[in-house]
Amino acid sequence: MFTIFIRTIILYFTLIVSMRFMGKRQIGEVQISEFIITIMLSEIAATPILDHSVPLLQAIAAIVLLLSVELLISYLLIKSSRLKRLICGTPSILIRRGELIQKELKKNRVDIAELFSELRQKGYSALSEINYAILEENGQLSVFPYAANAPATPETLSLTPDETGIDHLCVADGKILEDSLILINWTEEQLKKELRRRNLRLSDIFILTINDKNDLHIIKKTL
Repeated sequence: MFTIFIRTIILYFTLIVSMRFMGKRQIGEVQISEFIITIMLSEIAATPILDHSVPLLQAIAAIVLLLSVELLISYLLIKSSRLKRLICGTPSILIRRGELIQKELKKNRVDIAELFSELRQKGYSALSEINYAILEENGQLSVFPYAANAPATPETLSLTPDETGIDHLCVADGKILEDSLILINWTEEQLKKELRRRNLRLSDIFILTINDKNDLHIIKKTL
């Protein structure tokens, strides 16, 4: 009994350290690769607790190996948008400018009743209120209502709401995201021309977004 207690405590703190290295977002925003790693970690930790024939050091080594793999994958995902698209997938637009995209619903196996339930939980009772609904990589649904249906703010109480749609991430860490450009009917050359007009280089940009009114918001690199 004492052996089980000691093994459990050791593996418990080993897992805590491992999860801390994997990042805070593990708790609420788990990607597919992270979800798999988490399941494997739980299995590895449980085995030596129940089976004393499994060396404790062997389990700890396996946990450290999985942690190393996860950190390496996370680093590669930051550096390669193609690899991230392959492993994590891409966000799917289920509603775009008020139009329900049936192809994306079928592709992601989202039931209509399930979609309505998600919208109700976010405080919207009708599809006509929704400008955009996006199914994120982690399975969460992001909902953006029309400006007229958005919660009132001090800025909008005395003004007619201006419909700007959503911001599309078009450049991330100096790399152009072609899928976003397609959504707003921009070309890569058009974007580069706009940057030249502003005396900016692609390598200088950390984040560049463009909304449905073609307004640009740019954050430059500081590192």
